[in-house]
Amino acid sequence: MQSLKEIIFLLNQHNINPFEHLREGDGRGGSSKLLAFFEGVSDGELNTDSEAERILYQGHIGGNAYRKLKSDIKGHLIDAVLDINTFKSDFSDYQRAYYECHKKWVVVRILAGMNASISAMELAEKLLNKAIKFDFTFLSMDICSFLRIQYGLRESNSAKYKSMNEAFKQFRTLYDAECLAEQLYTELMVLFVNNKSENANIHDQAVSSYNIILPYLEQFKSYKLQMYGYLIGLARYTSIKDYENVIAYCNEAIVFFKDRPYEARTPLQIFHYQNLISNIQLGQFLEGQVSANECLRFLKEGTFNWFKYQELFISLSFHSKEYEQVDKTLQTIYSHPRFQFLPDNAKEIWAIYEAYLFYLHSLGLVVSSLALKFRLDRFEKRTPIFSKDKGGLNVAIIIIRYLILLNEKRFRLILDKHDAVNQYCYRHLKGENTKRSYYFIKMLLAIPFVQFDGKLVEVKVKSYKQKLSSVPFHVDNQSHELEIIPYERLWEMAMTSI
Repeated sequence: MQSLKEIIFLLNQHNINPFEHLREGDGRGGSSKLLAFFEGVSDGELNTDSEAERILYQGHIGGNAYRKLKSDIKGHLIDAVLDINTFKSDFSDYQRAYYECHKKWVVVRILAGMNASISAMELAEKLLNKAIKFDFTFLSMDICSFLRIQYGLRESNSAKYKSMNEAFKQFRTLYDAECLAEQLYTELMVLFVNNKSENANIHDQAVSSYNIILPYLEQFKSYKLQMYGYLIGLARYTSIKDYENVIAYCNEAIVFFKDRPYEARTPLQIFHYQNLISNIQLGQFLEGQVSANECLRFLKEGTFNWFKYQELFISLSFHSKEYEQVDKTLQTIYSHPRFQFLPDNAKEIWAIYEAYLFYLHSLGLVVSSLALKFRLDRFEKRTPIFSKDKGGLNVAIIIIRYLILLNEKRFRLILDKHDAVNQYCYRHLKGENTKRSYYFIKMLLAIPFVQFDGKLVEVKVKSYKQKLSSVPFHVDNQSHELEIIPYERLWEMAMTSI
């Protein structure tokens, strides 16, 4: 059902209803289950297979009819995707060219397959010029392969054959370089995902991969090659958290892609995005706001990257004390129709942000209608994935739960969890990469020892507080998501609660 809902949502965005012709007098399509299914999903009335089967087949569940209906619907929906108008204003010139060039290439192959060779060649020649302009290397190579056969076998034009054959070889060399860059970058990301703690290995491989691809980067200036090349080069700095060089290198990449003869949205948004992360880590919030605004220009609302940008923007807002903006961002995210299609782990991140907003609201630092609906017990049920992520966002969950209980004076619950949290610290936060979290949680754990007395606890945590301040936020090997509000500031808030 989710895949069908996703396509239907996409078609609705472009005002396409492939079953409109089935509509009858009452506007509901009469006996047409195809139209009823499409509009039921569009209106939010049909959300699951069981709902759809029960409503469309009057309670008869488990038959083959519904499975056949879904298969028919999917076929029509996929065909309708080709009817999307790619010349709408929200598409960049690069995106429009990509979709239209590949559509026309299909037409060329159909014409050639049906012996309309003259028309096919004329269209292919025009198409090649556009593919070259927009750096569609594989398509350019494919067109050259087609045309050299036509010039060599059909027309016996030696000069054109040689020209097209030479162009084919050049594009093939470039394509091989692009494939190599893609492979090197993918292998680097696999290493990063599977070995997050081994940054030295990632750095060494990034340096090695960049040296391999560098000669090709100097020889060719194609979109795909340069994008992967810059991403590999960037990993040399992100792997060792050298944020100053990340920003400088991203700015170099931005200059390159701004100079293309088309709008290269994807790489531009990637490098503005990395700039935003680095500015958050360095505490450069004004520069971060500039990066955020630039990033927003290249993102289509509702895309996965748009949601990821909003995560960074809300992180920037937390760190720069723009708490009203935090509330606005959360309201925007929860009300967006694409939110339901996010992976469960992505939804949990927003639940964690909501918990921190509730805490700020409870302290009187922001007024939020969203916070009025927050319940701590429900929050814990909404974060099952990250609650098991012992060295990751579970830290943020443990901290905000403790702070909320402390502010609500629910001391018995704090005491009940004290030993478990203490053991958690020793088991999962003793490494070099989690020092700040370790020191801060140990500070929180000291509060019950002095009977929740604010003056006494400051004396008790003095050594931990000094150790915390000795580990700068941007040096710590934790993601920017983990320390949602700087621990030093959270400590001040905790002290106001007691």
